[in-house]
Amino acid sequence: MRTKFLLSLAAMACAVVASAQTKATKIESPIVSEKDFVWYVEQKEAWKAETQKDATSETAWLNYYNAARYMSWYQQEDTTARQVVREMEAAIPNSYTFNYCAYRESVSGKGYGDPKTYAEAALTKLPDNMQFFDFDQWVCYLAMQGDETRMKTMAKRYFDSGLYSEAVLRYSYNELAGMDEDGIYIGNGDAAIIPKWLIQEGMGLFRDKTIVCAPFLMVKEYREWLFRKLGIELPVLKEPQKAEDYDDNEVALINAIIGKYGSKVYFSPLNYNDNNYWKKNLYNEGLLLKYSNKPYNNLAVKRNNVEKRYMMEYLLVSFRPEWTAGQRLSANYAVLLADLLPYYAKHDKNRYEWLMNLLVSGVMNTSFSEERKQEYLKVLRQE
Repeated sequence: MRTKFLLSLAAMACAVVASAQTKATKIESPIVSEKDFVWYVEQKEAWKAETQKDATSETAWLNYYNAARYMSWYQQEDTTARQVVREMEAAIPNSYTFNYCAYRESVSGKGYGDPKTYAEAALTKLPDNMQFFDFDQWVCYLAMQGDETRMKTMAKRYFDSGLYSEAVLRYSYNELAGMDEDGIYIGNGDAAIIPKWLIQEGMGLFRDKTIVCAPFLMVKEYREWLFRKLGIELPVLKEPQKAEDYDDNEVALINAIIGKYGSKVYFSPLNYNDNNYWKKNLYNEGLLLKYSNKPYNNLAVKRNNVEKRYMMEYLLVSFRPEWTAGQRLSANYAVLLADLLPYYAKHDKNRYEWLMNLLVSGVMNTSFSEERKQEYLKVLRQE
C-alpha cells in the first residue's frame, strides 16, 4: 500500500489549483477505500479551506489531518500532517480531535510530544457517536498499553457498532477456526489483528486464542503484559541503535514464544512469507502458516480446514460495497487455496467444482480491474 512514487512539482501545483474546485469529501482509511496521492493532495486543500471557514469544526480538522497524513504514505518525508496538528493546536487545543490527531502524529515516528498524554486526554473526551477512526485507534492503543480491561470493552463496542467490514471479519473468523485449541496467532496490520479482537469480545468466540501484534512487541508495556499472560520469561533484548536491532529483538521475542508453545504458534502468510526467519519450520494449513519442528501432512489438515472448519459461502454473493481490505482478502483465498484444486480434480470432482466456484466468486465479486482479476484467475488455472 505504501508505494512511493515521484510526482513532479508541476503536477503537484496542478493538483493544488484543481483542489480549489474540489468538493471536500470524507477521508476514509485506505483499508476502507484507497485513493491515490493526487486525490489526497486535493482533499487536503479542500478541507483546509473548510477549517478556514469554521476554525472550530472538528470534522473539518480531522479530515484535513487525515488527508495530509495519507499523503505521507506516498511521500514519507512529507511533514504536512505535523504542520496541520500545529495549526489545530492553535485553533482547538482542548478538543478530542486535537488530542486524537496529536497522538497519531506522536506515534508516527516524526514526533509530537508524549503519545500517552494525548491518548489519555482523548479518551476522557470520546464522542458519543464514535466512528471508524475512533474505535480503530483506541482498540489498538489500549492493547498496546496492555490494558486488557479497557481494550475488551472498546472492542465489544466496536463490534456492536456494526461499522466493521463483514468480509474482513469473516476472513479472520476462518483463520481462527483453523487453529488448534489455545493457539497463538502472530501477525501485523489493522485488518489482520483488530477483527480477531472484535470476534473474541463481540461474539465471545475463540477466546482461547492469543492474538499477537508483532510490531507491538517493541512497546515495553505490551510485551510485558503479553509475556505475563503467556507465562514466559522475557529474553534479554538489544538496546536498539539501528533498524536491524529492532528486527533482532522481534525474532528473539517470537523465538521465546515458540520455545514454550512450539506447534501452537501460527503466522499470517500476509506478513511472514517464504523469506522470513522461520520459513523452514512453517507449514501452510490454509489461511495460516503453522510452526512445527517436524514435517507432517499439512495438506490433509488444509483440506480438513476447507471442508469442515472454514465458512466460505459468503464469497458467492456480495450484498454491499466492501472495504478495499475485504476485497483483497476475499481474492486472497484463491492464492492460498489454489494448491488443493489438483487433488480434488483427481479425487473428488464435486469438491473440486465447489471450491473452484467459491474461489472464482471471491475474485469476481471484487471491484478490481479486469486485468487484476485475470491475474488471480491464472493462479486458479495453474498457469
